[in-house]
Amino acid sequence: MKATTLALTAWALLEVGCRTGAPTMSTLKSTYEEFEQRARWGDSAALGQIVVPERRAAFLAARGRDASDLSVTEVDLLDVNLSQEGTRATVTSRMHWLRLPSASEQVENVRSEWVARGEQWLLESMQGGPYPDLAPRK
Repeated sequence: MKATTLALTAWALLEVGCRTGAPTMSTLKSTYEEFEQRARWGDSAALGQIVVPERRAAFLAARGRDASDLSVTEVDLLDVNLSQEGTRATVTSRMHWLRLPSASEQVENVRSEWVARGEQWLLESMQGGPYPDLAPRK
């Protein structure tokens, strides 16, 4: 009986600890994978929902201008660094894209900054790559 009570107490404490609202690496992974997929599909509206709200309108406006000219062909994850507090992450990836009228594929290592807001991760900025409007602010 005592072992059962101890197990239930441990489970309850684990549940409380997991419900702090803090974002997890698993959440970052799934959000980043969604970003990759939406970028390759050219789904600007869904991609915009992953961008921090304060940069979302400008991002969507830029996608409206280049929607038919930009094609992201591949995104490869290279590295992920999580801040000590666990609320910021730097993700390095290699992006491949075409921007018409050029027929040459561009390939560049891209550094994206992700920030935890509530229980989700949002893209704050991107250095390099096909989205110059997401360049870090100075």
